[in-house]
Amino acid sequence: MLPTAGQAAADERLQAVMRRLEAGNAITLATLGGSITTGYAAQPPRERGWAALLARSLGPKVKLVNAGLSGTDSAAAVQRLQAQVLDAQPDLVIVEFGVNDQWLDPAVRGSSYEALLRRLLTARKPPAVVVLGLTQQGNQPRDATDLQLQLAAHYGLTALDFGRWMQARVDAGQDRWATLYDEPVHPNATGHQRIALALAETLRGASRATAVATPLPAPLHGRAHEFTRLLTGDTLKPYQSHGFARGGEVHPEWPGQQPGWATTADDAEARFLVFGAEVAVFHAESEHYRNLEARVDDGPWVTLRGHVPERQGYLGWHYSVVGRELEPTAHLLQLRVKRDSWAGSGRPASFLAVMSAGLYPKELRPSDFVREPTRSDVALIPADDARLRWVGRVGPGALPASKLMAWSGSELRARFTGRELSLAFSSAHWGTSHFSVEIDGRVHPLAVPGQSSAVWRLREPLADGTHTLRLVKRTEGSMAEASLLGLRLADGAELLAPPPARPLTLAFFGDSITAGACNGDVADDQYDDLYPHDGTRAYGAVTAQRLGANYIGIAVSGIGITATWHDLLMPDVWDRVAPRKDAAMAPPESPAPDIVLLNLGQNDHGFPASKGLAIATDFAPRYLAFVRQLRSRYPHARLVLLLGGMSAPQEQPALPRAVAQAVQTLRAQGDARVWSYRFEAFAWAHPRIDVHARMADELTRFLKEEVLK
Repeated sequence: MLPTAGQAAADERLQAVMRRLEAGNAITLATLGGSITTGYAAQPPRERGWAALLARSLGPKVKLVNAGLSGTDSAAAVQRLQAQVLDAQPDLVIVEFGVNDQWLDPAVRGSSYEALLRRLLTARKPPAVVVLGLTQQGNQPRDATDLQLQLAAHYGLTALDFGRWMQARVDAGQDRWATLYDEPVHPNATGHQRIALALAETLRGASRATAVATPLPAPLHGRAHEFTRLLTGDTLKPYQSHGFARGGEVHPEWPGQQPGWATTADDAEARFLVFGAEVAVFHAESEHYRNLEARVDDGPWVTLRGHVPERQGYLGWHYSVVGRELEPTAHLLQLRVKRDSWAGSGRPASFLAVMSAGLYPKELRPSDFVREPTRSDVALIPADDARLRWVGRVGPGALPASKLMAWSGSELRARFTGRELSLAFSSAHWGTSHFSVEIDGRVHPLAVPGQSSAVWRLREPLADGTHTLRLVKRTEGSMAEASLLGLRLADGAELLAPPPARPLTLAFFGDSITAGACNGDVADDQYDDLYPHDGTRAYGAVTAQRLGANYIGIAVSGIGITATWHDLLMPDVWDRVAPRKDAAMAPPESPAPDIVLLNLGQNDHGFPASKGLAIATDFAPRYLAFVRQLRSRYPHARLVLLLGGMSAPQEQPALPRAVAQAVQTLRAQGDARVWSYRFEAFAWAHPRIDVHARMADELTRFLKEEVLK
């Protein structure tokens, strides 16, 4: 008697589907996998592959949606799941990626495969799900398959371990592996028949098994791949490109796929705005291609193997991870042709899509910190300790020895020993303050809720030795304030002398552009979640970083000199410790800024224009008056009057005229230390970090060539 794939228990959703089918009702079956699911090596594949054979064996009431895609794995599948599977509202989905996931990065395949299961089980109309565990000929290797079967058990899903099913037949002398394969990877027509037979036994056994309902359990591998973003076709647009053009191979089985980017130039490179905690490039592999390399932000370069000699006569497709364990926000991706032995060959290099994961909703965003209550019996190193170096405009906090961090870019620098770090904050403001806690170069985001007082302890211990700390406020001051009460270190640890001072200080005064409002938003501008609004990645902070300078950011969304979207004008708050009319006056900055930069005017035009009105007729004299106030506070600084980043200078000629007149007037009165600069880079909505990067490129070059020479 042949071995069967039956089981003693089945999840109730699958049992309900099979009983509906046995009762003569129609069902939709979707199959999701790689080339084995497409029917590769069976002729014709879509008619003689296991998916088609199974559908026919289940009867005429089964409608098949075959979402197999050759050469792809579960990481690519989560990107296409909605359009190619869930939109068809299937009753039953069979998932097959045991072979292709064997070649997927082991650090990815647990999360990506689990995400497929979770997204299917939490769909608006959840289908029954069956896990098909396939292996190569001889039931080897099994790493990916075993992981998938473990996940099936975790979620209470019916699974078919085809390798075990087939090996039982072989051990019984009733079958041979060689009969099913003409090469090691893809089953032949006989192999597809066996897979269909084993699946049919599994499904029919489900209708006779005991039904079991399993609530959705906690994930085993995290939830990053449940929250993805696909950039392809028209959505995959570089913000900078040299040598790349639209083109390259498309995946012929991916419906509606558009060309990506390709080149034959040795020095080609392109940069893209991307999002997520994991960023990967989806590209073709061939004996005729060249390699690319890519990196996210300033991370390490990663080789993307386009040249794969063993792929002779056909294309493969690969999900190559470029960055992982990133902040779940916006990033800059750079790709270039790898300088290797193929230079000058004229061979093409190409990529088709960028696939991201880990765009968590704010309620699921992971944190490296544990919140603990403040305790009066546990001593803190106070925020005003002389061994802490403060940068930016920081004022006294509400409690003794604390420091108010209101303006975005406010920074604490320190050095310490020990394996632990905790930060104590208090806030009477309504908004959540987002911070970057950078320890030894690694950034740990921290969200401090408004109207709270707590200690935030770093969850994982640090390495032994000396550590450097940068605590930087990201959220603009009008949206949130928080006071740092102090630091807590491990028992026996020591706060050391601060890091050396930076030789240059830049102070920026501006509106939402300078504040970095919306610069990490994925889609439209939004203010419900301020985590992606990051002043440390706005053009001013990036310019200061590139120059190795201190950064002071005095910026408020919606503010202007003559008009505002709220109740504040810049002359009301520019010299205060927080953007409030009742805030204390700020003492002189130490060190004093070497360069003071002003970028205002967007709202002086934008607010009245939104109401069909013209810019204030006295904008120019009031602008000049404010510049004189800056000069009065900073008599020795170089002044740079900026314009741009959004559309107002293109729409309102009064703005560039006012800037030019201010520079001309000051110079005519003997002030030779004043310049103006108008950005070429701009956005119609709030600029994202790609536009900010271009603005920083421009401004850094201008400062080096004109102001700092």
